Amino acid sequence: MNALAKRVGNSSFECQTFLNECFGPSVAANQTTARPDRRLELALISHVYLDTTAKLEYLFGASGQAAIGNRKLRCRIGPSLDTLAVANINDEKNPHFIDSPYFTGYVSVRVKNFKGITADGSKPIESLPYFESKKRLFSVQVCGRFKHEYTADDVVFGSEFEKKVILPTGSWVALKFANLIDPALKNDVYADKPWLWSPALCSMNIVNVVKAENPVTNAHPAESNPRTTVGGQTVTGPDTSKSKNVKLEVSKLTKSADEKPEPQLTKWAWFGPDELQESTQLLLSSREDSPFPSDGISERRKYFQNENARKEMVFKPDYIYNFEIFAPFMNLNTFDLTLGININLLQYLNKQPIRLISKSLSKNVPFYIIEFDLVDESENGTDDDDEQ
Repeated sequence: MNALAKRVGNSSFECQTFLNECFGPSVAANQTTARPDRRLELALISHVYLDTTAKLEYLFGASGQAAIGNRKLRCRIGPSLDTLAVANINDEKNPHFIDSPYFTGYVSVRVKNFKGITADGSKPIESLPYFESKKRLFSVQVCGRFKHEYTADDVVFGSEFEKKVILPTGSWVALKFANLIDPALKNDVYADKPWLWSPALCSMNIVNVVKAENPVTNAHPAESNPRTTVGGQTVTGPDTSKSKNVKLEVSKLTKSADEKPEPQLTKWAWFGPDELQESTQLLLSSREDSPFPSDGISERRKYFQNENARKEMVFKPDYIYNFEIFAPFMNLNTFDLTLGININLLQYLNKQPIRLISKSLSKNVPFYIIEFDLVDESENGTDDDDEQ
């Protein structure tokens, strides 16, 4: 074992560097020191890449602009697939507003070097000071409220597809990396409708909770028999036996949300130099003997990897939840995934977009959907529902 560890020593360094860039030094360190064998496991996976880069790049074909031709990135956001609307990427002062009988909130999407499609045909905002001191390639930020109660085990974030995808050679390595960082991640990428889900409190890079000032409105009828959590709390979710009212769903651009907030939300403050910070003081029902500090990102993620911990924690309509997720390995402008080599995902997606989704697993109710698609530049960014 020592000889093997010595052989992959440089790979271990490369792998640690990669983890630092993806998740920050504190989270990366937590993953490689929690178990003595984890660093070697990560190093071995990285070693596979380092030894076979040239061969794999030959197998995977073109990447970047050569792979996508004249296609451009279009982002659509909505509370469900029925109401997706084109959003303006990098317009961080004016987030996209969504509302439905299940969730209401602002969504802000940042993409480095964005040259894609805008909602009104205006010139795209290519980049932001946000990216200048970071190696991130994109960021998705949500400020919103659940209109019913859900356990943290029920609220997930991830992706799903309507049709099968073609898995590239070596895809198991990427999934292994993902599972090492987030052991709570589950997936079935071989299904007729592939999916990847992780509890939101495990997957989100930043979580920030504040008390709401006004009650939620236009909520879907609640179920008549509340459930009881592991910790004895009652959870009253939506009654999904009753049809939802699509007419209550809203997806639209905003102007000056920092000055005139939506009544159910708070003033939009996360733009420019004011970046979202971890603050989970109000996340748990009691902070006495809290299992993790209110600004502890890696501690929060590790704590909620435990299923019972997730089942004890309840998201409530009385609070506004701010989430942010970001990564340095996915270029959404071209769908290039970089994990030691560049893999262009366009050819593997079976003509489908990438959708980042948060939903209730038990109710199969979506809260918000962010869709990224590479479309021909002749498409003008209207909200026509394209056939996927």
